[in-house]
Amino acid sequence: MFVLFVASVLIIITVMGYLFYDKSAELMENKIGGMALQNVQQMSKRIDNLLEGYEDRSLQVVGNEEIQKQLIGKFPNETEQIRNNDANTAFLSNLVNSRNDVNDIYLLGEKGFSYHYSPKTSFPAYNAYSNNFMEEDWYKQIREADGEVVYFGIRPSLIRSGDTNPVFSFGRAEKTFTTRGEIIGVLVYEIDPTEIIEILSEIDYNGSGMNVIVDAEGEIIGDKDGNRLSSMLGVPLGDENQGIISTPMDGEQMLVVYNRLESSNWTLVGMLLGADLIKEAGSLRWYILSLGLAFACIGILLAIFIASTVHRPLQKMIRAMRRAENGDFDARIEDKREDEFGYLFTHFNRMVARIKELINELYVQKLLEQGLQLKMLGSQINAHFLYNTLDSIHWIARIHKVDDISTMIFGLSKYLRVSLNEGRDEVSVSEVVQLLDSYIMIQKIRYQDKFSLHLHVDDSLEKYTVLKYIFQPLVENAIYHGLEKKSGKGRLDVAFIHEDDCLKFKVTDDGAGIAADKLSDLQLILGGKGSEEYNNFALRNINSQIHIAYGAQYGIEIQSKFGVGTEVMMTIPLTKRNQNKHAG
Repeated sequence: MFVLFVASVLIIITVMGYLFYDKSAELMENKIGGMALQNVQQMSKRIDNLLEGYEDRSLQVVGNEEIQKQLIGKFPNETEQIRNNDANTAFLSNLVNSRNDVNDIYLLGEKGFSYHYSPKTSFPAYNAYSNNFMEEDWYKQIREADGEVVYFGIRPSLIRSGDTNPVFSFGRAEKTFTTRGEIIGVLVYEIDPTEIIEILSEIDYNGSGMNVIVDAEGEIIGDKDGNRLSSMLGVPLGDENQGIISTPMDGEQMLVVYNRLESSNWTLVGMLLGADLIKEAGSLRWYILSLGLAFACIGILLAIFIASTVHRPLQKMIRAMRRAENGDFDARIEDKREDEFGYLFTHFNRMVARIKELINELYVQKLLEQGLQLKMLGSQINAHFLYNTLDSIHWIARIHKVDDISTMIFGLSKYLRVSLNEGRDEVSVSEVVQLLDSYIMIQKIRYQDKFSLHLHVDDSLEKYTVLKYIFQPLVENAIYHGLEKKSGKGRLDVAFIHEDDCLKFKVTDDGAGIAADKLSDLQLILGGKGSEEYNNFALRNINSQIHIAYGAQYGIEIQSKFGVGTEVMMTIPLTKRNQNKHAG
């Protein structure tokens, strides 16, 4: 018990501590992840607004008619070309000066005409680039977008090879207004990425994480310091627009939150180092471990105390039980206690004393069995003597022609033969019918034909046996309490009915009946809820015998109406007769 108690305490404390720590870490992770996701969602909205502004500014350029003339390059004279160049320079200058974040604007025509404007020089460059750029992948992407904005993220310049300074690049195709939307070139914007970098740097999760922008293929196209540009994120994101993922990365557990941008096919991803974010969970783990050790020590001390208090009285009881096992029924436990052991000691002493009494009674009973057997032989002789005497009286009454006496003696003799029946408690249904027939024969002579008998017995019941003494009292009650009190001749119906696997014995009389209040009391008694008074002893006794022999689901039911009559129904299960037992 001591080992089991200690083991159970340690197991419970360990399991509870682990579950508590695991649940606490999960709650912390969910809480931190939820807060990080909210931050990423807010940053996503700001980046979406920024990209929408870029889109609007690029739309102003591609929708300018003078810009289209510049890309087509067909002017009637040199004066018109100069005027067009001055107009475009003024337009782009005003557009750039409205926001101080533009590094370069490139207009690349497919017919060999190009235009470059940078606020750093304030002087435009005309036809500074050949049309070799048309074979570049970025140019093809812009052209395939058919006028929609294509974002390239933070990267080195698309146009100026060798320039490693990062810029935020995007472009869209320039389509003519006059020839059904023919693409005549592309517009490329290169923006200072400082504003996007500031958004990505605003939240660093206490130095334990970072924010990046990835494209549809998972390539990083924006971060706060440029160290991870053009590398792959390495974390498969779900198909949902937002989510939280806990995954290992570079040998460390990372908490990844993401939210997809509305203005592009990009995703803003926040990555948090799990070890730094659940420091509180680590402290909680040591606290839980300390508590577990403390409670384990307390549990062990309690186990030692409980084991000692239980061990001593158990040893006393075991020693006494061993003495009783060896035949010493004078063994007693002399210990007055007020707890459960005191209860056990008292009842053990009573049990041993009762066993001794039963052994003595069994010994006496064995001594009396031999005398009982001799008495049984004598009773058989006396029974034969009684039958012979009654038979002689019957024939004397026949000789003197006293028919009533003859009939009663014959019925009594027949009744006693069936009733005694070699001391057997179970008889066949046919023998019960003979018993009732003899009894009613005597009663009809006594009452001078005060009632008529109508007996019905199902032929299929012959092969079954029943208790011998439970039928005649029901018929007797019908005669004494019903028909005897009736004025005039009455009717007694007795039926043995075979229904399913049961015998239903029904006794019906049209006698005096039973008053409603007495009938209610009688029904309560038969249901086991009435008082234990001596009234109705026969019915209660028979009902108890049926319950003991066959089960509580069988028994007697009674229905009656005062002044009309009574019906008693007894139901018992059928048992086939054992031929060997009843042979001879």
